[in-house]
Amino acid sequence: MQTKRKTQNIRSSLKTSTIEGSWWAVMYGSVETYFGAFFEFLKYSSYEISILSTLPIFIGSIFQNYTNIFFHLLRSRKLLLIILKLIQTILIPGIFYIGVKTDNFYIFLLFLCFYFIIAISQMSPWTSWMGYLVPSRVRGRYFGHRSQIVRIFMLISSLVAGTILNAYNDTNPILGFGILFGIGFLASIGSIVYLNQQYEPPYQTIDEKEGQINLNDKKFKSIKKFITYDSLSEFAFHISGPLMMVFWLREQNFDYIELAILINVSQVLGLFSLRYWGKKIDQLGTFTTIRGTSFCIGIFPIFWVCTYFLPEELKLPISLIIASLASLMFSGRALAMDNRLYEHMLGQNMIKLTSKRIFYRGMSIFFGGLLGGYLTKNDLYILHKNFEYLTPILLVFIFSSIIRLLIWAYYLGSKNRTI
Repeated sequence: MQTKRKTQNIRSSLKTSTIEGSWWAVMYGSVETYFGAFFEFLKYSSYEISILSTLPIFIGSIFQNYTNIFFHLLRSRKLLLIILKLIQTILIPGIFYIGVKTDNFYIFLLFLCFYFIIAISQMSPWTSWMGYLVPSRVRGRYFGHRSQIVRIFMLISSLVAGTILNAYNDTNPILGFGILFGIGFLASIGSIVYLNQQYEPPYQTIDEKEGQINLNDKKFKSIKKFITYDSLSEFAFHISGPLMMVFWLREQNFDYIELAILINVSQVLGLFSLRYWGKKIDQLGTFTTIRGTSFCIGIFPIFWVCTYFLPEELKLPISLIIASLASLMFSGRALAMDNRLYEHMLGQNMIKLTSKRIFYRGMSIFFGGLLGGYLTKNDLYILHKNFEYLTPILLVFIFSSIIRLLIWAYYLGSKNRTI
């Protein structure tokens, strides 16, 4: 009877987790999706936007390493996550206020860093919690199903947010962003309510050692290779990633409603592919999925370069096609990478191993974004002499694609290799 009762609690919690994730998606779609547009509205340079988009993630990835300490102090993933979410909820309107009321780049950056410390610190305990709740045999299907529903709400909220921004763009854009941050604040509260209703396994159920983990130990050889590849690929992605919003708004001259269409409509293909990806991952395995999708992702920056030279009437529709295909590939890759991590962890040390992954990813994202921003700031003078018809951002896109493909070739180029 005891086992059956726990099984029912777990099944109920998996459904509740989807609802909780949907509330989180509304917050993300209305607030974090438009951070780049908010930075642009505040008139920061492309280099400053790269810093604002990546340094807070890097700082957050460093401090989230201490999550395991707080978990053992509180002896509860649920309590830890609720505390972190409450702080994050308070910080959402704070970011809006600081951004609008201060012209000091460094104060705003400091506040963003604190926000991402709190946001990223939630990832490890949540991963550990879900790793216990979701049976390994259906992991791909469950997370595919959950991700699809969550992203539907993210899509809807992001479309609504873009419409609101466009409506107030000519009259009172500050009010438009204020409404978005207000929606995010309320949605974050909804996420906390449903998180509190989920079943939490006892403290001792999952093996979470308090000591340090050394990835150089032989038993961690496979996950070390996985984390190394994951980090290097994120570095390559974020050489150009933080500049996409700048590219669309400045280089392509899209307005806010076109931006909302591009961001959200392009997500539809990736969104409705998640159940397909979940089944395929369970059938084909995580490595095959990662290998195929990562190659496609490697060449997308070249496609974006091509859109710059299109006639004005074709820029948006072609951009929608490229962004939709990118969303499809990124969706499958992200789902496969998360499932691959679970395979490596084998239900042990999940908080610490996830923290390791988050730390190195965050560091790579920061340095990738920093490099991309630096290259645009300095105009890539050497290349620009030979390719004067290319803007600095376009040259960075080409550079990013080259790095992506080199990393793919080294780690995934042969079927005999694995991560």
